[in-house]
Formats: sequence, C-alpha cells, structure tokens
Amino acid sequence: MKRFMCYLLYTLLVGIAIYWGVKYGQYLKIQAGRTFKLYSSYVFIACFPIVIGMLLAVPGLVSSFKQEGKWIIDWQMLLPVGVPTLVFNFSLLLNNPFLYKFDWYRLIFSDTRVYDISGIVCGYVLLSSLKRVTLTKEKSITAG
Repeated sequence: MKRFMCYLLYTLLVGIAIYWGVKYGQYLKIQAGRTFKLYSSYVFIACFPIVIGMLLAVPGLVSSFKQEGKWIIDWQMLLPVGVPTLVFNFSLLLNNPFLYKFDWYRLIFSDTRVYDISGIVCGYVLLSSLKRVTLTKEKSITAG
C-alpha cells in the first residue's frame, strides 16, 4: 500500500507540474504577442519538456539510490541520444539563418510538438543515464 501511495503522489506531482507549466507557457505566449519579445517563450519551449522528462525518470533514480554500489554514467546512452536531443532542443534559441535554408528545419520549427518529444526524451535520458552498479556489474560494463 505504501508503494501504491508513493506512485499516486508521484503522478499527482507530475500532473501538477504539467498543469502549471502549460499555464505558464500560455502566459509567456500572451506576453510574447504583446511585447514581440519571443526569447523567453523560446527558452520555455526548449526547457520545459526536458524538466518533464526528468520528472518521468525520477522513479528509476530513486530506486538507484536504494541500491548499493558505485555511481556511473551510461555514456552509451547519454552520448548518442541525450546530447543530440539536447542540442536539437536548444537549436531553437540559436536562431541560425543557415538552418532556415533546409525544408526539414522549417517544418520542425513550425510545430513545437517536435521540441516537446525531443525534450522529454532528453530529460529522461539525462537522469536515467545515472546508474548505480555493484562491483561485479561494473567490471562487466567496462569490459563490454
């Protein structure tokens, strides 16, 4: 029953974070429409999904805290998945005119759902790449 209540509270926390985040995002869009200053809205579009992805990875991180062993970073997951999604999400802030020449970039830039998906994956990978392994598992991971 304790585990059930923990997951219920966790779900409530994620729901509240999404609710307030969406509400704040709408506020930023209204402000951007009034002032024509889009940068704070773009920062939010880039960062909010990463935070949600990190929240989704919290249960795995909590179970890692309960284990014994040494903390490692799973570079095989972080480098090919975490870094490109992080760079992609923050490419919105770069505003590089060179990228606008590509049709694929204009298509992606026109719909923020792509940034949402990429950011959630990025945040999840950033936290879930932190692992705690026992000494025997550590030797097999570094060998392979």
